[in-house]
Amino acid sequence: MVMGDFRQDSGEPMYTDIDIKTALALKNKCFIDVRSPAEYAEGTIPGAVNVPLFDDNERRLIGITYRQKGVKQAKLDGLKVVAPKLPALVAGILERCQGKKPVIFCWRGGMRSRAVASVLELVGKKALRLEGGYKAYRRFILAELAAYKLVTEPVVLDGLTGVGKTLILKELYSRGHPVLDLENLAGHRGSVFGGLGFKEPRGQKNFDALLWERLQELNDSPYLLVEGESRRIGRIFLPDFLYNAIRTGKRIKVEASLPVRVGRIVEEYTRMGEAELEEAEAALDRLVKRLGKKLVAELKLLLRGGNLTAFVEILLREYYDPLYRKSLLPEQAYELVVQADDLKRAASQIEYYLKKHYQIKSSRPETDKMD
Repeated sequence: MVMGDFRQDSGEPMYTDIDIKTALALKNKCFIDVRSPAEYAEGTIPGAVNVPLFDDNERRLIGITYRQKGVKQAKLDGLKVVAPKLPALVAGILERCQGKKPVIFCWRGGMRSRAVASVLELVGKKALRLEGGYKAYRRFILAELAAYKLVTEPVVLDGLTGVGKTLILKELYSRGHPVLDLENLAGHRGSVFGGLGFKEPRGQKNFDALLWERLQELNDSPYLLVEGESRRIGRIFLPDFLYNAIRTGKRIKVEASLPVRVGRIVEEYTRMGEAELEEAEAALDRLVKRLGKKLVAELKLLLRGGNLTAFVEILLREYYDPLYRKSLLPEQAYELVVQADDLKRAASQIEYYLKKHYQIKSSRPETDKMD
C-alpha cells in the first residue's frame, strides 16, 4: 500500500491509497464511485455506489474551463460547485456504507477521489482511496480476462428460440447448480429483438467486470452450465477463451413443440408498453431484407393489433428457426437430448446426467431415478 499524501496536524495520514487487488480482497468494504452518473453508467466496479462529486453537466462545464482557462481556474470553479454539496455528499456515503470501510475512486485516482477521501477524514471517517481509480480496475479486468484459463468444463444448452433454455438454467440454478447466465450479464438475448424486456443493455465494461466476478464464484465447480451463444450478444463481445470453450464444451440439445415455444415467448413479451412496441417495430425494420416489405408490414399490423401469438409464430417459422437451425449440431453430437414442454422434467433429466457424469450428489433426491 502507498500512504496518502494529505496529512493532519498530528502527522498521521488522512487516508490510505489501496491497490485494486488488495481492495477486491477486503471483506468489509463499500466501493464509492464519485464520478459523474454518465461515467458510472458506462462502467464501474460491480456493487459500487455512485455518489457523484459533479453531475454530468457540471463535469462538462468544468472540462471546458480546464481546456480554455487552465487547471487553476478549473479547480476554483470545481470548488464553488462542490462546497455546498459536501454535507449531503458525506451523509450519502455514510448512509450507503452502513459501517463498512469506504473505498473511494474516480477515473484515475486524482482530485475527485482525493477531495472526497479528505473530507471524510475531516468528519472522522477513515477512508481508503483506490490507487489509479477506475482506470486501474478496468486495466486489471482486461488483463485477467486476456490471461484467463477456464478449467471448469462448460455444459452447453443448445436449441431453437423459445424451447426454454434460459428457464431451464434458472431452474437448475435454483437447485444449486453452477450456471453462467451470459444473457443476463449482457442485458440482452442476442437476437434482433434481444433487448426487449431489459431496462438497459450493458456495455462491454460492465459486462467484463460482471463476467470476471461470476467466473471467480464458479472457479471450483467441476462444470458450468451455459447457453450456446455466438461471439456477440447484442453489443457485447465474449472473450476468446469463453467463446472457444462454449464451442468445444459438452452439449445438450433442448427441444419443445412449436405451440409451447410460441406460448413462452408471448408470455415473456405480453407486458410490453408503448416504448417496447416502438422498439419492436424498429427491430422489424431491420428484417426487411430478410423477410421482405410485405411480411414485415403484416407483422407490424399483428403487433399493433395485439395478436402476439400469430406474430411470434410467423417470426419463428420465417426468421428464427431457419437462422438458428444452421448452428445446431447433428443429433449424435449431443450428450443428451431433452424434450422441454415440461421444464421441470427437462431440468431433472439434465440434473440426472450431471450427477452421473460428474459423480455429484443431486440437490433433489427425487431426481436420483428417472421414470
